[in-house]
Amino acid sequence: MSTNDEDDREVTKRLSAPYLSNVSLRLFTPLVERFSFISSLLFWNSGVGNLRNRTFEDDVTMIPLPLPKELFEIEEEKNVVGLEIFRQGKEKNHSFSEHSSYFSALDFHEAYLSKKLTPLKVCESLILKIQESHSGNSSLDCICMYNQDDIIAQATASTARYEQNLAWGPLDGVPIAVKDEVDVKGYETRAGTKYINLNNPAQKDSFAVKKLKDKGAIIIGKTSMHEIGLDITGNNPNFLTPRNPYNVEHYSGGSSGGSGCVVAAGLCPIAIGCDGGGSIRVPSAFCGIYGLKTTCGRVSATGKCVGGPMASSAEDLAMSYYVMAGKDPEDPKTFHQPSPTLHGLYSTDDLSDLKIGVFSAWNKQVTNPAISEAVKTFTEAFKLRGAEIVEIEIPELEEARLAHVISIGAEHNAAISKYNGNHLLTHPNRILLSVTSNITVSDYMQAQQVRNRAMRNLSKVFSQVNLILTPTTAITAPKIRPSALKYGEVDSLTTSDGMRFMQLSNFTGIPAVSVPAGYDDNQLPIGLHFMAKWYDEATLLRMAKASEEILGSKRKRPDKFWFGNWL
Repeated sequence: MSTNDEDDREVTKRLSAPYLSNVSLRLFTPLVERFSFISSLLFWNSGVGNLRNRTFEDDVTMIPLPLPKELFEIEEEKNVVGLEIFRQGKEKNHSFSEHSSYFSALDFHEAYLSKKLTPLKVCESLILKIQESHSGNSSLDCICMYNQDDIIAQATASTARYEQNLAWGPLDGVPIAVKDEVDVKGYETRAGTKYINLNNPAQKDSFAVKKLKDKGAIIIGKTSMHEIGLDITGNNPNFLTPRNPYNVEHYSGGSSGGSGCVVAAGLCPIAIGCDGGGSIRVPSAFCGIYGLKTTCGRVSATGKCVGGPMASSAEDLAMSYYVMAGKDPEDPKTFHQPSPTLHGLYSTDDLSDLKIGVFSAWNKQVTNPAISEAVKTFTEAFKLRGAEIVEIEIPELEEARLAHVISIGAEHNAAISKYNGNHLLTHPNRILLSVTSNITVSDYMQAQQVRNRAMRNLSKVFSQVNLILTPTTAITAPKIRPSALKYGEVDSLTTSDGMRFMQLSNFTGIPAVSVPAGYDDNQLPIGLHFMAKWYDEATLLRMAKASEEILGSKRKRPDKFWFGNWL
């Protein structure tokens, strides 16, 4: 392994702006909205306008799909392996909870097959646990909507299938929660707001939810999220702020914070999240679970966010990913993908076929030494299993970061404007939308030129290595300031530190996974982050499984764990 320990470059900028909450936030918000020179000043101080000083000759790429496939060396998958691989895992004496203190979907499935439990019994208990998780001074607030009658109806139908030995597969009867950004029939898709789709429930399931239901999964409700997905803490005074099960005085992350919390707390083994700037991986890291941001166009989703699973174990992550992935006739972005596969999931003892890229200067940009120590520990463990660690350089990361901010800022502004309800948003989002309103058409088009460059840069990197390894975040779960709960907060340093390693994969469309990698001195989880070439989720899932084995019995359940040892 060749690394440069003396390289102290600031590869991506750490944003710094005054912290705002409570009175200062309430006073400042209308000023930013009313006086354009203030929002313009904030725009320039944030550095977002710096790309205007550059000239790019590249073509524009609006959607990060690796086209043409020949240019990015995308080939049809030759080793298509599906859910049958879990029989292989069982035959190899893998205990599905062996490397996890959590229960997996396969544990539920085996309990149902053995008649030890029924889906109905599980869900009757689960409803009480959901209610309990919302009560008292240490409530988790991870489920924002649920329908008891619907849960019982799904569980009753699943129980009947097991009684008749007609179960639909290993997900039949397994409880799964869905982020409040994804359509579930009969539920409002509020995106964490007071007003979007109020009294307008979805008329049909999203494609991913339908595929899970078709396998018998029980959708237990919608999970809390950072309002319109625009930050990484989960703070949402207009709806619910999910807490971290490892310490309820800390955030669970965002924007899919409720999904991270509900899995970490043991209420269900799998949840669906969406990731436009780390929104699956940040809460997965903060809550000590597994989270997969899929390739753009791999899992059908609406808007600019990419859907993916969040799970208590590597097997659950792989299983739910495989079911959710695939071509949706109503989503052209999904048409270009090769067949999804779980090939190699259990090939974890020998990693000698893998080259893992490390950009040391970038990885050093963390605020908590325990994070660097965890990365080092796992890197050494991968080497012992035969992986080659390669020092790499990723060009123009700062340009890619700025271009991602421009792209997602402009797109959110356009998407939210049709609802005519900006005044009903939280104060931080009102400020953010005012600032990003300074983005021009030229800024946006230039950002798409940078996207083209970034994708080609990564294509060159992936000609040298199979994976890129970073920390998931530069921090562990931030402490909740009581003053921030009523009106929200603007905390640029925390946002910047939470997103440092996230934006590249969103901007370029490559898949990425966060896996648990231990704990800091405050016993808060640390996340390890892998990125892979477009559509190579199989290698990410293999590394998730290898990492799960390496962490082993060192993985701990949080204090707020609701299902205990009853399986």
